Amino acid sequence: MRRIVFVGGVLLLLVGLLAWSAPVELVFWHMEARPHRVERIKELCDQFNAEHPGIQVIPQVQSWGEIYVKAPAAIQAGRGPDFMLCIPDFLTYIKALGVVQPLDDLIAKLQGEYTFIQSSLDPYFFDGHYWAVPIYGMDFVLWYRKDLFEKAGLDPNKPPRTWDELLDVCEKLKASGVVEYPIAVPGAIHMATDQLIYTLMVVNKAEHIFGEDPNEIIFDNPRTVEAYAFYKKLFDYSPPGSENWKWDQPRTAFFTGQVAMVMEKGHYIKGWVDNTDLSLEYLGAAPVPVPEDGQPGTIYYSNGLMLLTDDPQKREAFATFIRWLYQPEIMSRLLHMDPGFFLPVTQEVLYSDAFWSDPIIKEKTAAVVIAIESSKYGKLFGFTRDTVNPNVGAISAGNILAWTAQQITVAGLSPAEAVAKGAEKMREAIRQ
Repeated sequence: MRRIVFVGGVLLLLVGLLAWSAPVELVFWHMEARPHRVERIKELCDQFNAEHPGIQVIPQVQSWGEIYVKAPAAIQAGRGPDFMLCIPDFLTYIKALGVVQPLDDLIAKLQGEYTFIQSSLDPYFFDGHYWAVPIYGMDFVLWYRKDLFEKAGLDPNKPPRTWDELLDVCEKLKASGVVEYPIAVPGAIHMATDQLIYTLMVVNKAEHIFGEDPNEIIFDNPRTVEAYAFYKKLFDYSPPGSENWKWDQPRTAFFTGQVAMVMEKGHYIKGWVDNTDLSLEYLGAAPVPVPEDGQPGTIYYSNGLMLLTDDPQKREAFATFIRWLYQPEIMSRLLHMDPGFFLPVTQEVLYSDAFWSDPIIKEKTAAVVIAIESSKYGKLFGFTRDTVNPNVGAISAGNILAWTAQQITVAGLSPAEAVAKGAEKMREAIRQ
């Protein structure tokens, strides 16, 4: 009997020791689905796991095209991740499920060590708390092919700065015969179209979708109509089928020389290296052109990490991972998964040798500086007032900006008619 009791006690002790020594697992969903980004994120997680044997961060790649449907379904079924990549409007969408955890203590500790670029942090503070930790920013610039500009008799060092100049360049490129279609424009009901539309709205001083009242839609106004009218002019210069274009088709058209211009984020730098045999010196960059009475601007996304579990051990493990990631050398390696696309969110990274040491960034320093400078004027719909609008997630989830564009390009409505329909669709979305 004593032997049975002894053996039983030993087994209980072993079980206890195994449970105590098991690492804390953190399932991490991210939407950086291009292979080189997937690989870099896995490399960093593997390095962290090796240095912290008590924690295992398990990255799982998702898709921005599906995440607004997949994440809520998984979370409600109890199969969601422990933490997740987010942008501010997506965060508000997930926060409505009641699982996003406040991160005030962690942000306070980071603020004690680092100086945040405020535009990256502000969108994540609302309802009295910080709800995510920013890790990188991104915005729009005008990319243009200097080689095609030269062939068309245009000055490759004088990109268009205004809407009128942009249309004039489109006409000259087309007339030259160098390209049949001067600019690539996404037109699918997709985030790619949302982002371009909103960038045009920002530079035309139409950045506010909501009034001071979070339930008031002011989308239907003359400046928004002007932005959509200009979008339609650009769309008419884009290749056939652009109403189905998302992110990849404009990239292909630009890299193959089918078009000479595109307005997009900084992933075009690495894309150029990976998809053309041309020198990076032929890849031109400029701020987004503005109308005569407009303002400098771009859409600006602060990408962050939100915690979706209230488990104390996982919360502490998440904080350990974030503090490790925030070291300038480590964070620079994350940003270098697509050099020039992902912009720093702290001064320590921005002014570090580590960030500027990447060979591609060294070669395209001017383009990266343009993106960083443009971010000072960046805005995001739903985050343009003193308080964050909780209704914005429903509008971004439905890609209503892009849906409105298709009322023009596919359904044949005038910009004014389309914007009126878009405003009504927004009202329906926030009522649900």
